[in-house]
Amino acid sequence: MKKGNYHLSELLPDSKLPQVNSLRQKAEEKLLIQHAVEPIPQPKLTDKSQSEVDYIKLRYELEVHQIELEMQNEELCLAKEKAENAAKIYADLYEEIYDFSPSGYFNLSSDGNICAVNLSGAKMLGKERSNLTDHNFRLFVSQKTLPVFNDFFHEIFETKIKQVCEVSLDVNERLPIFVQLEGIVYEGGNKCLLTVIDITGRKQAEVALKENELRLQELNATKDKFLSIIAHDLKSPFNSIIGFSNLLVDKIRNKNTDGIEEYAVIIQNSSQRAMDLLANLLEWARSQTGRIEFLPEYVDTVALINQVTNLLHDSAQAKSITITSELPGHLIAFADQSMISTVLRNLISNAIKFTHPGGKIIISAIQKPGEIILSVADDGVGIKKDSLRKLFRIENHCSTSGTQKEKGTGLGLILCNEFVEKHGGKIWVESEPDKGSTFYFSIPKN
Repeated sequence: MKKGNYHLSELLPDSKLPQVNSLRQKAEEKLLIQHAVEPIPQPKLTDKSQSEVDYIKLRYELEVHQIELEMQNEELCLAKEKAENAAKIYADLYEEIYDFSPSGYFNLSSDGNICAVNLSGAKMLGKERSNLTDHNFRLFVSQKTLPVFNDFFHEIFETKIKQVCEVSLDVNERLPIFVQLEGIVYEGGNKCLLTVIDITGRKQAEVALKENELRLQELNATKDKFLSIIAHDLKSPFNSIIGFSNLLVDKIRNKNTDGIEEYAVIIQNSSQRAMDLLANLLEWARSQTGRIEFLPEYVDTVALINQVTNLLHDSAQAKSITITSELPGHLIAFADQSMISTVLRNLISNAIKFTHPGGKIIISAIQKPGEIILSVADDGVGIKKDSLRKLFRIENHCSTSGTQKEKGTGLGLILCNEFVEKHGGKIWVESEPDKGSTFYFSIPKN
């Protein structure tokens, strides 16, 4: 047995070191490094039966175990620190996901009070989160959809399964927003987790789709009516023109002048009617396709009325009808001169057509704040009550003969309505059978 100081490597060569696990290996390596610097001191033995080698081995085991414990403690501290950092990261990430999700999340009590809400939900309601706690969610549901929400909320707690519904929310003074609600109970059925998804865009798209569908139906009906008008109203005057032209040719060939003037007048009237119809059809078609430019300017409506009246003077004189005007000296409006001229021409022409010979037509204009109201009144046959509502729509197109069997195009009033609406004005009529009619329309001053 060696006397004096011993180095551990002398007693436990590398081939004999315990190889239990990596931790023990690291502990032994660390211990060897320590004793390479500080040799093990010679022990003072009190028990003669205990050998010096046994003592050194025991001390070695204790020191290895102590180092293992220290290393385990360090690993545990590092693991704890990593776990705490990871927990903080995940908590922050969860909070961000929760708050900035595109959906609103509400925790509601069984009576509908808001217990908690994320930032997106508070933003939907236009409130600060702190101002929503303990407020009832029903306060934000529109009265129109409140019964739907009440049934939905009752079913959540009644069935204990997820429920879905759609309601609208009244948020401050903004337009209502449409939302889809998904609700499910938690915490033993005492609370409800409510997910609120904004579907306003989808609802607007659905409304737009329905409006477009209705518009297409109207356009299709308009097209059918338009073709019907062309087929019917153009056929009649050309039949008259062709028929009486043939009679006129036969009369001339037979050198028979009886009735020639009458036939010529009929042909002339039929030709004029066909021309009027074509003119109205062309203008109406151009207005429907947007090919008529709306070019408003400041116009003297009194001068415009006088101009149109002069053009129709001969037609009125042929029936001994007097046209009078009740107009101021000047009346300036902001209007498209061509369109308003077309409106006046149609209304005055209709008044002449439905006024008995020797009758009277009065054209007047009054000035109101922001607008001018023009009117054309006659003392003619008037209009039946059930026909009044059919006058300005092509789907209700109707044509009535005048007091001398004058044929109408049926499109004049429809065209008037189109042009007046382009100005942002309106057109209406007051009439009684056998007492005459008064047509009014408004145009802006500025």
